[in-house]
Amino acid sequence: MRCSVFSVSLIFGALALSPLHAQVMQTMNYDEELRHANSLVAGTTAEDISHHVHYDLKLYDQEGHESTGTYDIYRDPLLYQRVEIKAADYNLTQVDYLHDHTSWLQTSGFKPLKITDFEQVIDLPQAAIKRFANEGMSDIMQPEELEGAPLLCANDNDGTAICFNPFIHLFAYAQMFNRTIMYDQWLPIGTHSVPGSIRIFEDKKLLVEATGTVEAVDKFPPHFMQIPETPSQPDPAKAHKIASYKPMDISQMRYGNIQIHIFVDEQGKVTKAEIVDSDDKHLEGIARKFARSLVMQPQMQNGAPVPYDTMIYLEYYPQP
Repeated sequence: MRCSVFSVSLIFGALALSPLHAQVMQTMNYDEELRHANSLVAGTTAEDISHHVHYDLKLYDQEGHESTGTYDIYRDPLLYQRVEIKAADYNLTQVDYLHDHTSWLQTSGFKPLKITDFEQVIDLPQAAIKRFANEGMSDIMQPEELEGAPLLCANDNDGTAICFNPFIHLFAYAQMFNRTIMYDQWLPIGTHSVPGSIRIFEDKKLLVEATGTVEAVDKFPPHFMQIPETPSQPDPAKAHKIASYKPMDISQMRYGNIQIHIFVDEQGKVTKAEIVDSDDKHLEGIARKFARSLVMQPQMQNGAPVPYDTMIYLEYYPQP
């Protein structure tokens, strides 16, 4: 079985923070602060030093059951990046040759949904940043306070907020409706930093807790960062393509990812859709109905279409 990824970026709720007095800190332009933060995050510029980031993960499924995993990133900023993920029966090794954008991939098992959640927020809250970019956010941010800590926050007043630590100019907090991402304990590596703690919440339920370490690497072992001679596996996210679908119900002012096991007949029609895991039970019915509407490109075997089953991952994030 191979796994396909189809993300539907489909957002409300306001950031519950207390305003600080204006004299505590100066307000700043969101775009300027975002550029500053991006310049400080490890892995975003060629000026990084070679390093290894390791995360120990605690992952919680929809029933609150805990599992563990590890996520390792090895960076030789000018040439290579290597990622290794282990969680339950899911294993991935990917080597990227940055010079010509060549990738080599080996993977087994299906990616747990909470790994997908984590990958969306490593170093920066990607979905919230993308939303602000689409909205053309460049407003002056406001000083806020969370649990006694001062923040500088941008808020679109339509469900999304991004807050920075004003002293180190790095991400501290993001909110998309009921989804909360918290960054803490930023760890220096050369002139850059990585978050030493990342927590993801859905309402008050903890989904992911990541604890990280980082170390400089003078020299990686021979061949460790080179693309192996053995053939790369096809990218699971591109194994099966969607030919058509019916629009998803976007009436829920909530954020969440859903992992769905779908069964497809010879014509590419989805005959069954089973929820494997979800961040938010409120979205499961909507996601299942949407998955049942999918028409996939048929899978061919010996020149004839055959039935198959695969995994899809949906991101639910209503736009204003």
